Amino acid sequence: MHQFLWRGVLLVGLTVGLPLLSLGALAKKEQDDRFCVACHLHEEKFHQFRAPAVKDLTGAHHYAKTSVSCIGCHGGADLPMRFRIRAVAGLDTLRFLVGRYREPERMRFPLRDKDCKQCHDPILRRTIEEEEAVEGRGDTYHAINEHRTVKTSCVSCHTSHTKGEARFQFLDRQQIRPICQDCHQELGIEG
Repeated sequence: MHQFLWRGVLLVGLTVGLPLLSLGALAKKEQDDRFCVACHLHEEKFHQFRAPAVKDLTGAHHYAKTSVSCIGCHGGADLPMRFRIRAVAGLDTLRFLVGRYREPERMRFPLRDKDCKQCHDPILRRTIEEEEAVEGRGDTYHAINEHRTVKTSCVSCHTSHTKGEARFQFLDRQQIRPICQDCHQELGIEG
């Protein structure tokens, strides 16, 4: 009877404890950006992220707060998404270890506004006068009150790994112009 009890405890320990221990170890390793880059083949993006001269939005985030890491944005802002991401990361790790891993061509779980709002909530909103005082112009998207009800995702305009100019907040005007024109043409407003 005693031996049977120990086998049960061992079985429960292995089936519950080992996966929890593995997820805990994975969560710890994910704090190191080099761990992420080792599998995801983003060496160039990693160098841009850590470059002393800011070249993209991710670099601007790292420059503003060096504790920002890949998993900070890509780890999920809520428990259900974190669980999904960790589950996929665990499966990808197993695939990698058995030689069956293939780099995804797109993100399985694209960034959501929740992920951005972990740090950017409330979104910096200035009055047009404050914008003019700070930036010399009062026409930035978030300064215009009518834009507060527009349902456009953050990453539609703010693409993280796209090289750009800091003075334009790394926005690619060619990318965002069609997004603006969708509403502006519908409303009969020149954009």
